[in-house]
Amino acid sequence: MSSDNSLLEADTNKTLDFLTASGVEDGNREIVNIDSLLSPFGGPTLNSNSLSRFELGDEIGRGGMGEVHSCSDIHLDREVVAKVLHHKYLDRPAVLARFLEEIRITGRLEHSGVVPLYEAGILPDGRPYFVMQRIWGLTLRAVLDERPNPDEGRTRLLHVFEQICHTMDYAHVQRVIHRDLNPSNVMIGMFGQVKVMDWGLGKVLDEGNRMLWDVNPDEPPSNLSTQGEFELHTQVGSVMGTPAYMPPEQAAGNIDLIDERCDVFGLGAILCEILTGHPPYIDSKREGLLQLAIQADLTEAYARLDASRADRELVAIAKACLALDPADRPRDAGVVVDRLDNYFDMILRQAEWDLVRFFDLSLDLFCIAGFDGRFQRINENFSRVLGFSTVELLANPFINYVHPDDCDHTVAVMDRLSQGLPVVRFRNRYRDVHGLYRWFEWTAKSIPKDHVIFAVAREVTEL
Repeated sequence: MSSDNSLLEADTNKTLDFLTASGVEDGNREIVNIDSLLSPFGGPTLNSNSLSRFELGDEIGRGGMGEVHSCSDIHLDREVVAKVLHHKYLDRPAVLARFLEEIRITGRLEHSGVVPLYEAGILPDGRPYFVMQRIWGLTLRAVLDERPNPDEGRTRLLHVFEQICHTMDYAHVQRVIHRDLNPSNVMIGMFGQVKVMDWGLGKVLDEGNRMLWDVNPDEPPSNLSTQGEFELHTQVGSVMGTPAYMPPEQAAGNIDLIDERCDVFGLGAILCEILTGHPPYIDSKREGLLQLAIQADLTEAYARLDASRADRELVAIAKACLALDPADRPRDAGVVVDRLDNYFDMILRQAEWDLVRFFDLSLDLFCIAGFDGRFQRINENFSRVLGFSTVELLANPFINYVHPDDCDHTVAVMDRLSQGLPVVRFRNRYRDVHGLYRWFEWTAKSIPKDHVIFAVAREVTEL
């Protein structure tokens, strides 16, 4: 796996407020440790007498505010990563404050869906940094881009989405909002772990759902540059986030309206892309995407959801999360988790019901058996043909009903099934309640790791 996808990947539709900075500076790469991390609303302090156990390596990625470097933990002999503020933002108090807020929030969220933070401090050149776990894997963005169509791998992606929702449920309980949920900010590890990344726009809410503090609204806005870097300010706030996944209140800069339901919209936008192959808004230019987000015209997105081959309940969840009015969305990620749980439970119940109907309505003899030689489940046709009750047939080893001359052959077939090999058109005789023997023709397949056999038989006595 190449290192450039180990944490964050460049995305042309990435966060609006900042783009990339200049290259890595040469010189002393020694990180200086600190005794105390970050006091509320304060900056880091430097303890020049204590050298860090981390060695900064090459740049492997870039985010809106920081460079991501490979890093070595000398004491524990492991690879980690360090995120360092871009040089050009050292004289920008609002950017520095937001970077420090990312450190505070990342350190605060102790959840399996958030990358753990190991250390925070400042470099000799004055730039703040933090060190965290290295996740080897791909972004959800990369996984979605590899799909040949929206139906491919949907079940697996839905379970990834479920883990994202659980992480955001935890964050919302902690009164933290992310404000930039999109597939580029989700990592899927090589062993299935799912992490919500990049809390650079995250904020802590007070009991009145107001952000405790945000960027300085008096900071003068910068204009659109030739490199595409810009901050779009309105009279009431700042626009920050990824436009294709952004709720209208955030796109319009209405800070007072932003709470957990901002993230709920982001969850709906991710689900929309999982189900349809595209986020809610589609445009080749960022400015166009932002205008679409401000206008909040979701007609096309809803049409794509309706035309998808996804279950209607999933479409309903996505639409609810994408509601224009925040009051019409689920209150927080916990509500989305509950709806997802109900959906998965419904799917399991439907599968069970379908299996029951399949067993009961078939004219053949269906059974599920174990390698211990007993039936685990049979349909009523066994009782109809053999005359024994279902209770009797389940209580005794099925070899008890097999003709003595067919027992060795039946045991050999069981051995074949235990190896995972299928059985087709195997015949043996079963004793009925009157002591007569009836010929059955079997087709069976097993799942050895689950110690289970699925088999279907047809009576061929008179054939």
